Amino acid sequence: MKPWRLTPQAEQSLIDIAVWTFDRFGQAQALAYRDGLIKQIDAIAVGTPPHPRSCGLLMPGRSDVEGLTFYREGGHFIILRQTDELLEIIEFLHESSNLPDLIERLK
Repeated sequence: MKPWRLTPQAEQSLIDIAVWTFDRFGQAQALAYRDGLIKQIDAIAVGTPPHPRSCGLLMPGRSDVEGLTFYREGGHFIILRQTDELLEIIEFLHESSNLPDLIERLK
């Protein structure tokens, strides 16, 4: 398994997602959703999910986002940068977000 880490921004987003889910659906659902996101990251780390999609697909012609990829889990996109040594989880973005605008801010 390749090691992974959350950026401070991704860590805060994961907390925010859990709090939002807790407020609307309760503790069990908040924990289940958070755990689902983390299980997907673990699956990425061992190479079992489908192939990643380049963030360049969301922003055609933008070579500066080519190093970022995304996976979908539930209602969120997991945005990450992958090296030979590490998965760096950059952010969790909700599916209803303006993804190109938010990815622009991540660089």
